[in-house]
Amino acid sequence: MAPLRNVTLTAPHFHSGKVWDLKQAVAIMGQTQLGEELTTEEVDRLIALLNALTGRVPNVVYPILPAETATTPRSVSRVPGK
Repeated sequence: MAPLRNVTLTAPHFHSGKVWDLKQAVAIMGQTQLGEELTTEEVDRLIALLNALTGRVPNVVYPILPAETATTPRSVSRVPGK
């Protein structure tokens, strides 16, 4: 299961990425997971909960690695000591 933290910032939703609207995604999940059609108020309350889980997105800085050369060590098929 995907984490819910910052889900309000991470559209599109679902594995296919076909749903861009979070309200629609919540309504679909109500039908799919619960077998119930959620009311507009229920969807809005769930969206409020998801908004409460929104925080600062950390800044990720990826290192710049040196270029690969003929002497660059290659990966091994097994982990030493195992």
